[in-house]
Amino acid sequence: MMSWRTVTVLGSIATIERMFRKFREVIDTDESISPELRLSLHATLDERLLFGKERLFGSIGRQDGAAAMPISPPRNNSQ
Repeated sequence: MMSWRTVTVLGSIATIERMFRKFREVIDTDESISPELRLSLHATLDERLLFGKERLFGSIGRQDGAAAMPISPPRNNSQ
């Protein structure tokens, strides 16, 4: 069984993803937006969505007293 915090975070993520989907629809249907700007806006949305998800998942870890798990493994920059 999932904790109420996890359920709340998952619900928040679903809401945020719906909002971002609506932004994408507006970007894709507005003829005044150039293709280059469209690509840039979509890239920005992707970045912000990932950042928001990481923050929300991190809040679960902090509230449960554990360290938050990163979504992707850290990069080894020494290579």
